Amino acid sequence: PLCPPHPRRLARLCVHRTEPRAHTDGGQLYPFLFAMRTCVAARVVSAPVARGRRSRAKTTQQLRSRTTTFASDAPLTVKTSVQSRTTRTEGRPVYSPDSYQDICFHAYQSVADGLGDGLRLMEVEFPAVPGEDASYKAASDMYIDLNIQYALTVFSKIHKETGKTCELLVPDGPEYRRAKKIFANSLELSEGCVLNTLDGQKTEAVGSFLGKVFGGKGLRTRTDDVEGEGFGNADIFCVVNLSCVDLPVVERFVNEQLGGRPLVFLNNELDTLRADLGLFSFPEKDVHYRFLSQIKPVYYLRTRAYSRTINVSPFVINYSGAVFREYPAPWQVMVKQNTGELVCVAEDDDRFTLGEAKEEMLIALGLADEDGSTMQFLRSGYKTNTWWEEESEQEQFDSWRT
Repeated sequence: PLCPPHPRRLARLCVHRTEPRAHTDGGQLYPFLFAMRTCVAARVVSAPVARGRRSRAKTTQQLRSRTTTFASDAPLTVKTSVQSRTTRTEGRPVYSPDSYQDICFHAYQSVADGLGDGLRLMEVEFPAVPGEDASYKAASDMYIDLNIQYALTVFSKIHKETGKTCELLVPDGPEYRRAKKIFANSLELSEGCVLNTLDGQKTEAVGSFLGKVFGGKGLRTRTDDVEGEGFGNADIFCVVNLSCVDLPVVERFVNEQLGGRPLVFLNNELDTLRADLGLFSFPEKDVHYRFLSQIKPVYYLRTRAYSRTINVSPFVINYSGAVFREYPAPWQVMVKQNTGELVCVAEDDDRFTLGEAKEEMLIALGLADEDGSTMQFLRSGYKTNTWWEEESEQEQFDSWRT
């Protein structure tokens, strides 16, 4: 069973610390799970580890870090109900949305706060399909359809509460016509939301189609200036279901069509798209440095699952968690418990890299290797960050990190 929080800290499990964090749970390992699977619980004896997350050179505010400690007295009862902006500024000690309706509502709150603060480029990211292996087994059409439905849910609420209208942008005409057919009823019932394409071309002439194919431009190239139906007078734009080759098109849309209006990237898996930049036939890495680095994540929930080998039974420990951010709160590292709740184990004003998030989870579990040890190097390797997570002088903005 999970240990409940100390009575003095029922309201908040996460606290600020100024000294380096140390492993203080006496080697007790609690069972964790990823999605709906329950991992084997075990007791592991581990040497205490003292370590603090590195600070970034570009940070303009004093970084904060906090950890979760457990005691054994009062029962734990935490709700993920509606929270005011003031309450959400401090972050969530425990996060356990009951449904995707809750997730969409929390995303709406973060987007609304971003709009109120004048943010222009925002990112909303959460798992589109529930389940541990959904990312590998689910059909692409399921992602496409669900993301459009999520966008309609979020921005219908935005229109209801603020009166702002939204255009949902899909990459091209074929996707537009498919979505228009599937979501005809939903679009009629969703006030303030209309569907459009990134280039404003809802249809494509046969001559233009054949010209692209036989001219070697491919089916997804949209660099020609073809007069089309254009864009409406929406107050907000939301783009969904992008691929890596669509990123320059989005950048051109921002520079030429957006006109200072907000644009929200919803469930486009921008980190996955960043990984393709610089590869053969894909856009160059500079797209991240000059464009993607401007996009501020306002609601971000990225779940990860890992395994750790140990020299006692059960020998393999499965654990999971998430990197979480709910604007205007700081970035948080969450560890998933066997009840399905995500519990905060660390937070920072700057974004955690995946390597840093994994390390924070290991520290919370008492499974981290001694700092600077050979085993730590052998497990983590020489390079622990991706190219876009590393500090670079080419990066023109740091909005995506903060």
